[in-house]
Amino acid sequence: MVSPVLVGRDEALATLLATLETAVGHGPAVALLAGEAGIGKSRLLAEFTASVPARVRVVTGACAELGGDGLAYAPFVAVVRRLISDGPGGRAHELAEWFPQLGAEQPGSGGKHRLHEAVLALFETVAADRPLLVAIEDLHWADAASRELFGFLARNLVQPGVLLAATYRPADAGTARLRPLLSELARGPRTTTLRLGPLSEAQVGDQLAAILGATPDPVAVRRIRERSDGNPLFVEALARAGDRTPDSLRELLLDGPRSLPAPARRLLGTASAAGGRLDHRLLAEVAEPGPDDDLDGLLRELVDRSLLVVDGDGYDFRHALIRQAVYEDLLPGERARVHARYAEALRDSASLAELAAHADAAGDAGTTLTAAHRGAVRAYRSYAYAEQQHLLDRVLQVWDRVDDPAGRLGVDRVDVLTAAAEAAMLTGDYPHGIELASAGLAAVDERAEPDRAALLLEHRGRLSIRLDGTGIEDLERALSLLPDDPDSVQRGRILGMTAMGRPLRTEASRAEFTAALRAGRRTGDPTVTVRGLLGVGAMTGELALLAEAATLAERLDSPDLALTVPMYQAALHTRLGDQQRAVAVARDGIRRARRLGLARSRGAELARYAARGLMLAGRWDEADTVLAEALREDPPRATRLALRILAGRLALLRGELGAAEEAAGLVADVDGHDLLGLLARHQLLCGVAVARGELDVADRYLDRALADPALVVNYGNDSRPVLLAGALVLRARLERGGRAAAGVPARRERIAALDAAIEVDGPFDEAHRTMLRALLDGRGFGPAVAAWRALDQPYELAEALYQHARADRPADAAAHLREAAGLAERLGAAPLAQRIARLAGATPARHGLTDRERDVLELLAAGHSNRQIAQRLHISPSTAGVHVSHILAKLGATSRTEAAAIAHRESLVDHQA
Repeated sequence: MVSPVLVGRDEALATLLATLETAVGHGPAVALLAGEAGIGKSRLLAEFTASVPARVRVVTGACAELGGDGLAYAPFVAVVRRLISDGPGGRAHELAEWFPQLGAEQPGSGGKHRLHEAVLALFETVAADRPLLVAIEDLHWADAASRELFGFLARNLVQPGVLLAATYRPADAGTARLRPLLSELARGPRTTTLRLGPLSEAQVGDQLAAILGATPDPVAVRRIRERSDGNPLFVEALARAGDRTPDSLRELLLDGPRSLPAPARRLLGTASAAGGRLDHRLLAEVAEPGPDDDLDGLLRELVDRSLLVVDGDGYDFRHALIRQAVYEDLLPGERARVHARYAEALRDSASLAELAAHADAAGDAGTTLTAAHRGAVRAYRSYAYAEQQHLLDRVLQVWDRVDDPAGRLGVDRVDVLTAAAEAAMLTGDYPHGIELASAGLAAVDERAEPDRAALLLEHRGRLSIRLDGTGIEDLERALSLLPDDPDSVQRGRILGMTAMGRPLRTEASRAEFTAALRAGRRTGDPTVTVRGLLGVGAMTGELALLAEAATLAERLDSPDLALTVPMYQAALHTRLGDQQRAVAVARDGIRRARRLGLARSRGAELARYAARGLMLAGRWDEADTVLAEALREDPPRATRLALRILAGRLALLRGELGAAEEAAGLVADVDGHDLLGLLARHQLLCGVAVARGELDVADRYLDRALADPALVVNYGNDSRPVLLAGALVLRARLERGGRAAAGVPARRERIAALDAAIEVDGPFDEAHRTMLRALLDGRGFGPAVAAWRALDQPYELAEALYQHARADRPADAAAHLREAAGLAERLGAAPLAQRIARLAGATPARHGLTDRERDVLELLAAGHSNRQIAQRLHISPSTAGVHVSHILAKLGATSRTEAAAIAHRESLVDHQA
């Protein structure tokens, strides 16, 4: 009952063909077909591949839904096998290191990037001979390794003539894992995304006419359009149902399969248990036809009824929804028997993950254990860490159901837990990794096996640091279990990790970094050496040590550590006051993270360094772009919060109070270690509260900031800006006067004492200290002007010039204000620009207020609350609050009281309101 013609997709087909022309003529391109299940993505892709010129080589692969996170590289194994068999076979041996399905398994070497480069080179070699179209079905089911490889190819293909095409379901549960890749692909200059929508009533009529071979009744068309919601697959099923209307979608999809003769229906059920595409030989081995059944004849019937489609030398269901419905219709005993036959057929194959999945579904715990463990070892060699983690989890699930599992595998349960925890670290699944490491620790006697316990403690501590900044206690415990041996690589590694988890300039971190570097030099271990170089270089300010760390890290198969180096370099450049170099090194790191598939983790963390440097350098629009791109990667929680803090700070400087309030609301109750610069949340919270005129709220946040233990153990570049925010809270209280100024002296003394206790750390921190002391004294801003001018930081310079003219009243105050106004205007720093203009006596009469904002300002100046304003103007309190925020920004006021004073002074309101 499939329509013999493609209906309603002419424009989409033309777009795909045009995208192929772009790929051939101008450079590699990506085409994404998105839509719900049954909407026609596969049909459109099939029509497209059938329509391309004969000179284009077309290869296809599909992602299988077979539990867990899919099968590692599943779609690319099929693609690479086809390319090698059709063309340059010289790469077969090289690629077999990672894809054993291509030939004899070889020991892998060189790292994940070498695997990616080998596939990239194969694609470009093929494309140099003739254009290449690689089509991947069901990308929403792709495993992590396949997603990374797809993204790598999209980023790094340069040879004209390659088009990567893929289908995916936007609403599928697996799409959450796909979202960072989709976000990255969307930014590509040659990415085309087609979102297939439902068919119109007229198009449904055309589809029914093509299926039935006659013009359908208009009433029937309307009814089927309503029931199918324009989904072509459901239209086909309803056309087949005739006058009958099944009660559910499942019944609708099963209508055809249940009408089959018993042998064909039994074969279809067998095929459904494969989870996706399956080879003819495997199906022939697994199928159980009766003595009079002809397998080819049964398959012909299934293909003719459009339940199965021919796919190379095998078969697949025409649609995944049909496969799922057929599989769920099997009785429990039928399912177990079918999976057992698959497991037996795959017992000697290279498809270990499939074997483990089928054996598990069949209840064969022994085979599941051994196959899953062998598959995990292979996945580790292939850098498919998500599959490794999934398979090790499967090993642990069946461990207690197998006799002598340790004897079968040659490793005990603690070994498996340790490997699984490390895999969770590499995949970013930190909470699960902590659970695994904790389970391992519960099973280890640390007195009898201190080395094993220390390794598990190292894993759990490192996982905890990345999750929420805790974990130091685990690392310290690990060190206590090991002998104080300067030549111990394990001890040196844990020393370096412990120091990296602490605030940088504590006495403990100094000693640990120094010991780690000494251990690395003595043992020659590069990982230990790099960690020691990073810490010692950061503490001493020696860029040469960080450069040495970068050179050593490049030789390691550890992209994670290699991308840690530019974080330390960027941070040091900022401390030295060189924001342009800080930005350059961080952005280079972001590009490398994207190339290596680490944009969500290390790339997002590097974006924090880049954005901060861009903000300080006055390149605010670029900072905004960097932050938005990093947040679209859906980074881990701690990194995401740090990025939102920076975005909120930037919004506050621009006068976008609503966006700043949103960011502040997300981080207001964040607690924990200040691993990712979360000390800056205090600066944001105080600034937003002052901007809203809520000085009591600002006081509460200031008290929290001054009581934060991280304030005195972090070096000044993180702590001093928080003290500056506190000084601005005090300044706002003094300007309000009266009772508001009562508590200022005590808080001023407290801030000054903290400032004195924090070590000055480089020119950047020295400038902050100079500015802070001037704010606390209320005068003497000349040195601050000179400090910020030397560092070429425009916003800080403009603020210092304004404060100098306002407080110190130098002879050239007018020139200072003109320079400050020019800087603020160029930056788009609206609140600062308004303050400067008011001080210069050049404030515009209306400040750009709308009529509604003037109405709100009149009521605000009369002392009304947001709720009272809302009642008087017949608007919601939240809308009134938005208007008040805009008014404060336009007036450059730091509080409602100050806004009212400006309104009365400049006659912006009717004094009788």
